[in-house]
Amino acid sequence: MAISYVRVKKNITTGLVPGDKYLARLFRDSDVSLNDLCVEISQSTTVGYPDVLACLKALEIHISRHILNGQAVKFNLLGSFIPSIKAKAMSTLEEVDNSTIKKARCRFYPSPAFMYDLAKTSFQLRDIEVKGYQPQQ
Repeated sequence: MAISYVRVKKNITTGLVPGDKYLARLFRDSDVSLNDLCVEISQSTTVGYPDVLACLKALEIHISRHILNGQAVKFNLLGSFIPSIKAKAMSTLEEVDNSTIKKARCRFYPSPAFMYDLAKTSFQLRDIEVKGYQPQQ
């Protein structure tokens, strides 16, 4: 397995040496859908596609419900989905209420094992035509 990237030109406006620079950008040629996962899991186990779909849909619903209730959802191998809020600071305790909460979000924190695997991953240059892509010279 390898993560694909492309080389792009970017105008950097900050720092000691601003100007046109070149950098690597992640290249995602396609995303994996729930259907794709169901097919992969059903082909690699003894569980049929409909049962895998039912389980994954239930997992999706239950993870969402727990996050919306303010609970973290932790997977041993993958990592944790942890809800958080962004709030406005107030001068007194009495001023803090629902209206001072600006937004809720969910963060993903990879497990140490997953972080280790990410650190060991390899990278491959994709040879494609995209805006800003710099061909090999």
